[in-house]
Amino acid sequence: MRGNKKTKKKIITREIDLQPNVSYPFKELKRIIKLDENKIFNTGLFTSVKAELEYIEGSENKVKIIFFVQERWYIWPSVIFKLADRNFSDWLFNQNAATDRFEYGFKFDQFNVRGLNERLSAMAQFGFKRRFSFGYNIPYLNEDQTFGMGLNFSFSEFDQLDYTNVENKRLFIDADSIFGDDNQRNIIANMLTSNLIFNYRESYYNTHSIRLTYSRTAIIDDILLFNENYLGRDGDLQQNFIGLTYIFRRDFRDRNNYPLKGFLIDARLNKTGLGIFKDIDQGSLQAQVAYYKPLKYNFNIASSLTGYTSYPRFQPYNNMQGLGFSNNLLKGYELYVIQGQHYTMHKTELKKRLFSIEANLGRLMPLKQFRKVPIAGYFKVYFDQGYVQNNLPESSNTTVNSILSNRYIYSYGAGLDLVTYYDAVLRLEYSINALNEAGFFINVKAGI
Repeated sequence: MRGNKKTKKKIITREIDLQPNVSYPFKELKRIIKLDENKIFNTGLFTSVKAELEYIEGSENKVKIIFFVQERWYIWPSVIFKLADRNFSDWLFNQNAATDRFEYGFKFDQFNVRGLNERLSAMAQFGFKRRFSFGYNIPYLNEDQTFGMGLNFSFSEFDQLDYTNVENKRLFIDADSIFGDDNQRNIIANMLTSNLIFNYRESYYNTHSIRLTYSRTAIIDDILLFNENYLGRDGDLQQNFIGLTYIFRRDFRDRNNYPLKGFLIDARLNKTGLGIFKDIDQGSLQAQVAYYKPLKYNFNIASSLTGYTSYPRFQPYNNMQGLGFSNNLLKGYELYVIQGQHYTMHKTELKKRLFSIEANLGRLMPLKQFRKVPIAGYFKVYFDQGYVQNNLPESSNTTVNSILSNRYIYSYGAGLDLVTYYDAVLRLEYSINALNEAGFFINVKAGI
């Protein structure tokens, strides 16, 4: 190993499949080395990983393999300034670029604590949502580096809240509408959440996780005037539950942030409400399969299929899932939230790498972790399709006059993906959806 000044050697060797004193055909050796480079990179600890072969003097068929790594910057005190909405287009068009929908504050992340890939995080956020959080993750507790655990706590306060979904767009109520504009911050809802997570890394690619969650959500009674089913069927003002989630992941992708080769299997079984508080009894199963394949002439194809099912038929507004959040989103539907008890989603992208460069800032950047700036650009065309089933009646307080559930929906378009270091991805896309609406959208994170 070379370059791991802080990271313990055992954290790196945990990812290496190559075995000492074992004979490999040269082609197979190159394949395993490439896989090991990707696995070390996917720990999130390094900006670059490169293996080199060194022939041992006096031997014709023995080689020494040295992994050269460039460690990341691990201490990240940062200023928070971001939109509260799901994406830029949601804020610009659905919320009319309202200036009171920003979140700001301070965040501290310490990666690779003690050189063991542990992570400590703390945050104090204000603005649209006031939130305070703390978390600590220990990936390995035992000598074999198979068991790990994490815990996190967060407390949030809201003076604005979405209370229903009309024509697949969320409607919000704020404290000023309830109490009047008295220039004081009035809290209309709060949420406390804590998670205890246990991880078992069965192999290099298979991980099992169990997450135990306690959640408490409280609203003021005025919210019931807008949606009496916000937290339950009986006009509840508070919802407490303990939840249990099991997650299985088989991750064989080359890079986590922007994969070009390999596959991912992700399955999640969740039970919300274990009968202790009796405020909610809800269950769900979600499964995703994604496949990535390089083609000739710098072309790549990617495809993913996601399915979700849940029970019972009635679900409080605060707990109902659907398409529209994070990566559970069909391109071209950035303005919509499509809620339902069941959904399926299929995405396909064909892309070509236009360029891949690495700028070296040299002495202009005093921190060597930031001197090399890799940037890659990919042009792509895509087709997304899906179906959301919502079994609530038309008169439901949760979803009113849905125009996108219980029907086949699709979108297609073209775009440009820009990928750089520290897992940053910027997507610029022009999409046309099943409503024959066309638009230019800006997103972050890989589309598949």
